[in-house]
Amino acid sequence: MPHIYSIISGALTRRSKAAGLVVALAAGATACSLELTNPNAPTEQAVVTDLNGLVAVAVGMQGQFAQAIDDYMVTNSLVTDEWGTQTKALISYQSLLTGENFDPSYLVVSAPWAASYSVIKSANTVLTGAGNVGMGPGLLAGTNSLAKLFKAMAFGMLIQQYDQVPVVVTTEGSVPQPRAVVMDTILTLLESARSDIANVSDPDLTGFRSRELGTGLDLRNTIDAMLARYYLIAGRYNDAIAAANRVNLGVLSVLSYPAPTRNPIENLAFQLAYVAGLKSFADAAEAGDRRPSYWLNTSIAGPKGNPPDTTLLFLRKYSTPQETFPLYLPDEMKLIKAEAYARTNQLSQALALVNEVRTQTSSPVDEPVAGLPPVVLVTQGQILAEIAKQRRYELYEQGLRWEDTRRFGPALTTTPTVPFLPIPTQECNTNPSNPCG
Repeated sequence: MPHIYSIISGALTRRSKAAGLVVALAAGATACSLELTNPNAPTEQAVVTDLNGLVAVAVGMQGQFAQAIDDYMVTNSLVTDEWGTQTKALISYQSLLTGENFDPSYLVVSAPWAASYSVIKSANTVLTGAGNVGMGPGLLAGTNSLAKLFKAMAFGMLIQQYDQVPVVVTTEGSVPQPRAVVMDTILTLLESARSDIANVSDPDLTGFRSRELGTGLDLRNTIDAMLARYYLIAGRYNDAIAAANRVNLGVLSVLSYPAPTRNPIENLAFQLAYVAGLKSFADAAEAGDRRPSYWLNTSIAGPKGNPPDTTLLFLRKYSTPQETFPLYLPDEMKLIKAEAYARTNQLSQALALVNEVRTQTSSPVDEPVAGLPPVVLVTQGQILAEIAKQRRYELYEQGLRWEDTRRFGPALTTTPTVPFLPIPTQECNTNPSNPCG
């Protein structure tokens, strides 16, 4: 496909993102042959008729998404009020930060697009072949569910970055669809992923977990967490509450980066020295809030910024090479429910959840805790403003801030330097169906 996939290989050469780096993500990498430079290198016909090849693609798909986390965070954190640029940063990064001289040919524009469609292509390959290679019921259910989850998450990242994207990606000239259509696609995939494993016992999924599932990734919890996230964005508040209630808040689901891979955010912030946290994030926090020092190193001076008037702090979270990245944080579920209750005028329930987040002082898992006193709020507007503030400090650099500005508005969040990324120039040049501006 020249249009959607023509920019994939170029965008992924910025750093080493070969599937060979992500084989270690699978808990059972020794259970099958994964010696593929790229999970899409064999012909699709060969892959979809071979069990080991299909399992390799399912493993590689998770690695593709894991290695794209920085592509999603760069745009989200620089166009809002989370990250600034260090002196070594590329002009394109500074352009995201300032909104000036922005060019749709920049790699920061094409990288999220390319990375997402790479994941989607792998997921499509898995879904096409899973029923044809002799998988047992548990392995088949887990494989289909996993592919639908990662396809949905890739579309979810896309729709937070671009205001329209193609949904059907198997034909020439795929037409970009508006956000509502993409959102329906995401939720349909997630609902189907949940249905695939709804009646499958955990013992029956043992083989699937050992062969395919990335270390630290909880499939059931992640599906429900993503359902809660995207139901909320879609305005389906009762569904969001129900999905969030199903998530076990004592379990994290993470993307892992065992050596020799490294967390791409650490690479971006410390090896390349392109980005760092904005000091204003810590300065604007409520007195006594513990979360700024969870995310940022607030005890020492940060690196020099460019533009020179940018005051930065070093990242604390994601500052080590093999640090995992959570696909969701437990308190996101509480804040999803709080927002859903608030927007349906169930204010006492919303406030109770807000205060649960504010007053938390410890956790059985690695997550930020605020350690703040409870608040007394009366109106819907007051509670929504508090939810927006809590999301800022609880969900820093999780790739959600940009979307929050759309739901809450700039008065409660911040004004992004760009409303959405433009469709990448190469996509415009090669896809006649893409209405580029």
